[in-house]
Amino acid sequence: MPSSLSPQRKSTSDLPTRQSLRALAVHLRRCWTLGCFVVACWFASSLGNPASAQIFDGLDAYPPRWHLDSSDCQARVIDQDHIVDGGVDGGTCESITFVAANGTEALLVYPIQPVRPLNDLLAKVSVMSARAGAKIGFRIRYPYLRNPETGRPESVTVYGAEYTTPGEFATIGIGMIERALKLKHMAMRGEYGSQADLSDAFVDGIVINAYAGPGKTALRMDELSVDGLVDISAGIVTGNARSRDDLDGDALAGGLRTGLGSDQQMAGRVDQDGRTSPLSLIQKRAFPVGRITRILQHNGEPLAWVRSLGFDAVLLSSPPNAAILAEANQARMAIYAPPPTSPDPSIEALLEPVAAWYVGIGEALDSRQVNSTAMTSATLRRWPTRWQRPLVAAPSETWRSYAPLLDAIIDDLPPRVRGVRGGEEVAQMVATRRQVGDRVESGVGIDSMPPESMLRQTEAIAQAIGAPAPDGFRWHSMWLQTMRSLESTPAAILFRSTRPLSSGSMFDHSRAMSLSYVNRMVAMIAPWVVSATPSPPPPMVGAPYRCTRLTTEGTDLLIATSTATRGSEVLAGDGETLEILLPPDDAAKTAWRLTHFSAERLTPEATTTGARLQIVSPDAAELIVLSSDPSVGASLAQSASRFVRQAGLDRWQLAMESVRRTRESWNRATAARASDRRAPTNLVAVAEQTLRQAEPLYRAGDTDQTLRMARRADAWALRSDWQLAESLMPDWPKPTSSPPMDFGAAEIQTVWRPLMDDAGWGDNILTSGSLDDANLMGPGRWSFGQRMASRATSEVQHVVRGTYQGPGALTARVTPIGDDPLPGGYEGTVIQIRSPSVRVAAGTAIRIDAVVRTIGFGAPHQGVLVYDSIGGQEMGVLVRGRSDWTPVRLYRQAIDAGEVSVMFELIGAGETTIDDVRLSVWEPESILPKPVPYPIATASNAADPIASDPGVSTTQQSSDARRDVGLDDMDATRIGRDAGDDQPTPR
Repeated sequence: MPSSLSPQRKSTSDLPTRQSLRALAVHLRRCWTLGCFVVACWFASSLGNPASAQIFDGLDAYPPRWHLDSSDCQARVIDQDHIVDGGVDGGTCESITFVAANGTEALLVYPIQPVRPLNDLLAKVSVMSARAGAKIGFRIRYPYLRNPETGRPESVTVYGAEYTTPGEFATIGIGMIERALKLKHMAMRGEYGSQADLSDAFVDGIVINAYAGPGKTALRMDELSVDGLVDISAGIVTGNARSRDDLDGDALAGGLRTGLGSDQQMAGRVDQDGRTSPLSLIQKRAFPVGRITRILQHNGEPLAWVRSLGFDAVLLSSPPNAAILAEANQARMAIYAPPPTSPDPSIEALLEPVAAWYVGIGEALDSRQVNSTAMTSATLRRWPTRWQRPLVAAPSETWRSYAPLLDAIIDDLPPRVRGVRGGEEVAQMVATRRQVGDRVESGVGIDSMPPESMLRQTEAIAQAIGAPAPDGFRWHSMWLQTMRSLESTPAAILFRSTRPLSSGSMFDHSRAMSLSYVNRMVAMIAPWVVSATPSPPPPMVGAPYRCTRLTTEGTDLLIATSTATRGSEVLAGDGETLEILLPPDDAAKTAWRLTHFSAERLTPEATTTGARLQIVSPDAAELIVLSSDPSVGASLAQSASRFVRQAGLDRWQLAMESVRRTRESWNRATAARASDRRAPTNLVAVAEQTLRQAEPLYRAGDTDQTLRMARRADAWALRSDWQLAESLMPDWPKPTSSPPMDFGAAEIQTVWRPLMDDAGWGDNILTSGSLDDANLMGPGRWSFGQRMASRATSEVQHVVRGTYQGPGALTARVTPIGDDPLPGGYEGTVIQIRSPSVRVAAGTAIRIDAVVRTIGFGAPHQGVLVYDSIGGQEMGVLVRGRSDWTPVRLYRQAIDAGEVSVMFELIGAGETTIDDVRLSVWEPESILPKPVPYPIATASNAADPIASDPGVSTTQQSSDARRDVGLDDMDATRIGRDAGDDQPTPR
């Protein structure tokens, strides 16, 4: 008997015969035929049923999906729109018209999420044109191979079917691309050398080569569908688990990627022609050349929608992941983000959208953070080549120390509610630029919303008093700040935001529209800003405006911005005339006005000293171009025409909402008797009538006239809001801060108006607030901190002469040591004085009063910043130029229970005296009459005059006694800061 472990021989009956093999082959052939038939049926059904596609886009809604990416025929888009009844089935479709010279390609690209370039990837689209020749294709991107000229990852296009039936719709498609892609790989290795890394390639766009010859070409596109999408992250693997195509590509390259050496070794290699390997070509610029990059601080908004608002990039709050990188690839958005703790191989192939690493997110980069930033910079510089990116940060001070560590710097402008004048903002930007020079790129940071602390307080106030939630946004001040920032010719503008624009609230909807309008205006004039040189502006008379002049190759761009401002409020020049006095050198130049997104020709009026340009009822920001070359007008018109449609829609809706809010705010104020003024019904009525007259123009698509009418109505609404604010704030023109009024929520201020009166406020609960005690400094009492000891001497002392009230006051003085003047803003903060802390309950309304006078502080953005621990520095009131005693008042709402302190910061060189600091709590019950019980006379209290006083109850006496005891106990438990450790906190 054979062993169970020994092999058993098969009988001859178990071996396949020739006949059985033939039968098996026939069977397999039948199965193969059936399988092909099933696949063909599936493919046909997928083509006939677009709903089954993984991507189906009817191309029937704004914004346009296709964009002109590149061409070799000088292609230029002259019109891109949606045709309501021009589609395949009579529906809406997308159309694009362009002009081209001689060439071979004009690539229209529809971005998609990065997917694997497999044979299963199928795409089709219906097109119609009067000219044949359009071809569909896939764009394949190579993340590790950079183009020597552009610095971007290299790409190739694999084409499919061609459009051959002019005058009617036809469906063209593409699939089965792997074989054609291998031929492309061979050609690329012949160009870049065998060391070129073509691994982890992905498809990031559907392409139509729309070139059909020189001249004008119009193309309609409808019903795009894509199938067979395999996410790139599912195909990126490491080790030996790699696809056959990857192995073939590595074989052509000379081995596996691990056998080619590290990134550092590859960065120094040269190919057979002596050229540096493309792997070593790392983009050194944080912002693209020749444009002003517009960046939004991201809060979860869809990137495609953010791009429709005119943004080029987003700033993330955390390191990027695969999802956001794939979305950025599809939306054609650049990303600025904090770097991860270490390189992550799983997202290495998706890093193309990352334009730069943002250092110091969520922290203040002041003089104390230079060393830590230097360590971070050195670490990132040592990362593998594929992960290296420029470094961007927003220091608060000591720009000279940060400049060698970074490639670009963001200079944040001061909060608009602080009331820093436009000329001072420009001077501060110029001073910062002078410190860093041309060593690093420069951008500006602008708040796209009120401070977060102000927004939270306004919402809390509205909820507490039953008022409607804030729904408006004072966008004009943001617009003016953006226009003024162009004087520094920034390479980028970062719009800071702490809340998502896509929340759906009216407030965020208004922000989104205003940012869209501002972005369009910046993009329109960017060609005349990026390479310009600031030069002295011409004088202006009439309406209160400030002028910026930027010169580019004989062409001057004049940006006139209104100086009629009050905090974040703005007045346009309605009814007034702005006169620009041109010197003789400019008198003969041709002038155009771009304010309405059109090159409107202006005729100067000759004068004895040159010429004069008159603008009646100017907008809040005016754009004038002067040039000796009349052909510049064509370039201006072309640039404006690209953005006029969306800008007109945005400005129209903004004006409609502004007039509506103005009418409702005045109606509420009048009904509540919160205003002692009559409503300016004539202004509001004229604004409403103007919009009614302009509505047919708006519906007809006459964007130029729509813009004109909308900005007129907008100007009248601004003046009406200005008058309403004055009636709701009786403390003005004294330095005053009220969250609803600073926010622009007149509807909330109307209900909160009783707090503006003195009745209802309790006694001062701030111990030693009178500043009469010479020993007021110490633990649990007043404290102060000092900085910049090497540049200035500073002192804080108690004085008994020249006080406002009582026998004492507090004086602080800052004197520069050298000849160099002290800067303004946070960089110039030398002293911070802090009051004792007072604990308040949640939901408590607080009023802070102080009397201040100042001497000096003559440089831009200098003075005494008065603020509190609830609102923070962003809501502080800047006091300067007040040699007489000036009352300062802050209204605040305590959202949470906690400690409240009052702070005084000295910014720059000067002297201030502070006296009579008060902190009161709103006690509305003190206004109402209280029932007085009839006293019962007894033998024990008949002789006590207080007990027998009918005006003072025993309950009230006990309450007052408890209040006194409580204050003493609280004062004993307060903890103050040491004088040397108190550092002001930057915004």
